[in-house]
Amino acid sequence: MAEFDNDVTADVIDVLPGEETRVCLFSIGDDTYAIPVDLLLEIIIPQKIFPVPTTPPHVLGVINLRGNIVPIVDIRPALSLPQKSALGQIAIIKHGSVTLGISVDNVSAVLAVPDSSIQTVPTDTAGHSGSKNRGGFIMGIIQRESGVAALLNIEQILDEIKLT
Repeated sequence: MAEFDNDVTADVIDVLPGEETRVCLFSIGDDTYAIPVDLLLEIIIPQKIFPVPTTPPHVLGVINLRGNIVPIVDIRPALSLPQKSALGQIAIIKHGSVTLGISVDNVSAVLAVPDSSIQTVPTDTAGHSGSKNRGGFIMGIIQRESGVAALLNIEQILDEIKLT
């Protein structure tokens, strides 16, 4: 029986080497953020955005992306960042059945990050000064040589922003 236990342990170690998460890094303002690559469909340059009446201010409008109507949103208000008038790039993401574009300033890299280098964010990181708590929109902090990047919780952001 002891031999069997040792074999199982050896197999588990072989199957589970250091886990990694592939992320796309981008900037919004002076901050660096990341989203898992499995949510990212593509990065596009800005194109004609058609405004949609009666939508919230963070919904910039919609674009026609190869025959599909895709809403474009500015997540700066959810992150308590000032709005910017000029678009940089658009990250097209898909989460569940929702496909939308997020306005970002600049996409800088796609890289594999060891899960051990992603630090969790305490749930009580709220700055209770009347502004929204960005902590709920951040799943973790990625330590890098050139600084840190906040790993966004896309599900929480989609819950916060309403497209209509």
